[in-house]
Amino acid sequence: MIAGIAAATAAFAAIFLLARSRGGGQAAPPAAAPGTGGVIVTGSSPGGKLSQILLVSPDGRGGYSVYTLPARTVADTPGHGFQQLGAALGLGGQPLLDQTVANLLQAPVRYHLSFDWGVLEYLAGQAGTIDFKSDRPLSSTDGAVSLAAGDNQESPDEAISYLNDSADDGGAGPQIQALFYRGLLGGIAGKPGLDRRSLARDLYGRVKTDMSEDSFVSLFTAMTGPGRPSGVWPLPVKQAGSGQSWYLEPEPDELAALLSGSPVNSAFSLEIRRGTAGQALAGAAAARLAPLRFTMVPAASQPGVGFDNTQIRCGSDAIGPSNQIHDLLGKGTVIKDDTLQKRQIIVIIGSDLTLQDLQKQ
Repeated sequence: MIAGIAAATAAFAAIFLLARSRGGGQAAPPAAAPGTGGVIVTGSSPGGKLSQILLVSPDGRGGYSVYTLPARTVADTPGHGFQQLGAALGLGGQPLLDQTVANLLQAPVRYHLSFDWGVLEYLAGQAGTIDFKSDRPLSSTDGAVSLAAGDNQESPDEAISYLNDSADDGGAGPQIQALFYRGLLGGIAGKPGLDRRSLARDLYGRVKTDMSEDSFVSLFTAMTGPGRPSGVWPLPVKQAGSGQSWYLEPEPDELAALLSGSPVNSAFSLEIRRGTAGQALAGAAAARLAPLRFTMVPAASQPGVGFDNTQIRCGSDAIGPSNQIHDLLGKGTVIKDDTLQKRQIIVIIGSDLTLQDLQKQ
């Protein structure tokens, strides 16, 4: 455990160097000026334990980014060293959790909202079927959750069960958690505007928050409005520790990509093709590139297995985003392809990329 905490300390040092290099060396403030800032959302499990932590952050373009933060994530907690996020609330109340999350994500916090498990069950019922739409197959460690690549339409009860199971899963759990909230928002977005507004006012009476009712209703209806450039993103983490003391620690490179990414990237389609015999490489590449927030599309075809070098082929408007892909993969040649749509990107994985490259810290 001591060795694990030491490793976490080194990882976080890298994270803060990356984050602060963009912000003049200053840590993110725990609170925001009036009219700005995000909302920290916390939720309890059926047994009353804190299991859901999210940050809803405006992106400045009329959209929102929702970050799901597993409660077992280790973070630099002011005055308490490295602690799991789930413990920060007990150690110093809401202000300490605010400061910890704000520093981690370099995002100011203004409001707070908390709910019990019954609220989630209610919302899931209102959404109806929830789609756990995944860019690759996902399975929880205990096998209780198994998702195929593509659409996974689940009933409200089954979806809630998946969410509950994911809270204590250090493998695919963080991704499954994010897919739940993405599917939940998507299900509600299909409702007419008046119905969503009515649902928001009903929901306001079921949660605890320091937002006014009008502010809450405006936020809820904006986030669930069809066609808005909003997204749900899991905190990039890996499992560490062993036994009952396991925990999650952020991935420095992927966290930096997540913080610099934008919902605007969803306007670009990303297709990953396998140009080598490695069956798992395409899925690993998709996981590596997920923080960049492109719209993932299934591979229309496979070019074969004779590619020695990775290619990043792109349309005329996608050169900048393709360079982001190159930087995160660490390899690949960006090629402008006039046969592609302007915002289309196709990555062909070559034998120069290995699983070790894609999973490196």
